[in-house]
Amino acid sequence: MTPGQRGLRDALAAVPERLLAAATASPIAPDDAPEPGEWSAHQVLFHASSVDENAYGPRLRRILREDRPLLEDYDGDGWMAQHYEPAEPAGAILERWRSVRQGYAAEAAGAPPEAWSRTGRQPYWGERTLQWWVERAVAHADEHWRQLTGD
Repeated sequence: MTPGQRGLRDALAAVPERLLAAATASPIAPDDAPEPGEWSAHQVLFHASSVDENAYGPRLRRILREDRPLLEDYDGDGWMAQHYEPAEPAGAILERWRSVRQGYAAEAAGAPPEAWSRTGRQPYWGERTLQWWVERAVAHADEHWRQLTGD
């Protein structure tokens, strides 16, 4: 594993921890919607967790286990509409996210260096490497962390 890949692995595992710290410092309530048509911090947290659980995690695992798998598309808005529960505590969402992230981060960390070049094909993004998907997962979570913390 290259130093860059180690950094990605560490960043992959750390994002939920950063959000947990941010949520502890300033609780995320389900009814804190900023403006009509935008998501509340609670909804953003649920979305970020759900994308990891239903898109990034499964995609990374399939790339590690299969030869050039065809990766499923993911409808984040549809998932939100069907599964979002405003009463779910933010801490429970973060704990679920942490568990999902730690699981697939550990699999990526344990993969041989050549596995980072393995690919999967996805309808929107095309054929991409495991490393690209890890980078994308980290960037997606970081984007929402900045959204929640104002950084």
